[in-house]
Amino acid sequence: MKGSKLAALKQGLKSTTAAAAPPGPLATEASASRTSSYKAPSREGRCHIAAVLPPAYKTSIRAVQMKHDKPLQHLVAEALNLLFEKYNVPTVAE
Repeated sequence: MKGSKLAALKQGLKSTTAAAAPPGPLATEASASRTSSYKAPSREGRCHIAAVLPPAYKTSIRAVQMKHDKPLQHLVAEALNLLFEKYNVPTVAE
């Protein structure tokens, strides 16, 4: 059963890929418009920083967030500033 589902998915992928138009000026314009997506005004001048960590980190930071009623962004900024102090690099003031 699994083999037939996999074969059907592969066949569907092949037919979708084969039916796609070759890259041309229109395809380039479409991909360019996707990269310039909307950015909320509150995110202007800011960047996204992420890390993939074990779930225990999320549990602990959520506990601190609940206990002190602070937004996650503020807690992460505070943690990064403590890290910067430890390694003697400039901290960020907001």
